[in-house]
Amino acid sequence: MKTKINWLEWNEEAFEKARKEDKLILLDLTAVWCHWCHVMDMTSYSDNKIAEIINKDFVPIKVYIDKRPDIGERYNMGGFPSTVFLNPDGYIIAGDTYVPPQRFNLMLETVKNVYKNKKEEIKQRILEAAEKTEREKEIGKSKINENIIKEILLFVEDNFDSFYGGFGTQPKFPSPEILDLLFLQYQKTKNKKYLEMTLKTLDGMYEGIFDKVDFGFFRYSVTQDWKLPHYEKMLDTNAGLLRNYSVAYDITKEEKYKKIVEGTIEYINKFLSVQENGGFYGSQDADEEFYLAKLEERKKEQYPYIDKTIYVDWNAMMVSSYIRAGAILNNKNTIEFAIKTIDFILNNCYDKNNGLFHFFDEKASISGLLGDNIYFLNCLIDVHLMIQSQKYIGKIMEIAEFILDNFYDNKNHGFFDRIIKEEDLGTLKHRDKQFLENSFCTIVFLRLHFLTKEGKYKQ
Repeated sequence: MKTKINWLEWNEEAFEKARKEDKLILLDLTAVWCHWCHVMDMTSYSDNKIAEIINKDFVPIKVYIDKRPDIGERYNMGGFPSTVFLNPDGYIIAGDTYVPPQRFNLMLETVKNVYKNKKEEIKQRILEAAEKTEREKEIGKSKINENIIKEILLFVEDNFDSFYGGFGTQPKFPSPEILDLLFLQYQKTKNKKYLEMTLKTLDGMYEGIFDKVDFGFFRYSVTQDWKLPHYEKMLDTNAGLLRNYSVAYDITKEEKYKKIVEGTIEYINKFLSVQENGGFYGSQDADEEFYLAKLEERKKEQYPYIDKTIYVDWNAMMVSSYIRAGAILNNKNTIEFAIKTIDFILNNCYDKNNGLFHFFDEKASISGLLGDNIYFLNCLIDVHLMIQSQKYIGKIMEIAEFILDNFYDNKNHGFFDRIIKEEDLGTLKHRDKQFLENSFCTIVFLRLHFLTKEGKYKQ
């Protein structure tokens, strides 16, 4: 019988055990959709010798990053799985991504011995690094001006792959926000190069990472030419690309983009949505054998696992995309399902004192994350503008004030990513400001200013 690792949850008991026994924490950042996370579970973490060492000499904690994005952001070692060694106070001393068994054996021994022999030195370095990070947060402030947009566009052009579309080399990920920017620049300047870059990228992604059988987009391509997908399908990826292809159809009126939009909605409706109540599921697993099987075989195979957790930030992204796509295609069913999802989340994942809860899995869990609140606020504004009704205006103002009261940094400006709580452990004790979330906050509060004419939102 195989020895199993005695995984603990991220909680005070686990950290107390590490402190009491003076052991390093081994943090496994994983995801249900993540192929290499499964490989590591089946190889390194299933190895008897490795499991014995971990159980004896470490305090093992497993965290699912979709459920705890705040932990994922702070401890990500450059991909998933992330294999992270923490001191008993929760600060990183070493880490990697996927580690095969032979190398993992050596790593466990090395990290354990270094910590045992250089404990005080490591503690001092951690303190110095934390102080340096705090100092760096106070510098580098600059005024916004037109030059920043020009610099970003030049950077985007320099990284554009004119042969296959997309940006960079490999692995190649969809970049919905970059495509948003290029569409906006085209609409503002009528410079066709921005439209051509965008359409080249959309065409390349469709050829490579769009599922031609069940529809929907895979998460990314292993190769530069988009032709070798990594087969997980994520709600947030599909939300961003549904928005992009909807805009492409709106601008060009090309039938191929309309079909891609309709196919993506069909996939989401069939596999990643709760049709009776409203709500969207989180992801569908990568299963290479299933996706490489011939068409007739695929119909017989069991479909890859679907994570039926409802993540509020990703749901809000998809609600906004459904409203955009529904308006462009004149598809009332899509808009109605978006509204049904909003009502489900308001009824199950929101209260006035805590704001939005991060996910719903038979009950609401984890409050106090900026992403959930700002993306949901944005989709409420989308619905408000679509249905031209006052139904949601009260909730819009309530959530806007909750965000300003709990996340805004009145001293240095910008928004923190989470609300500090008494029970926080490790680097969760330190608030952080995420670039993408703050960019999105800017957009949403400008929209609120447009809606209400309130000067403070613009400010």
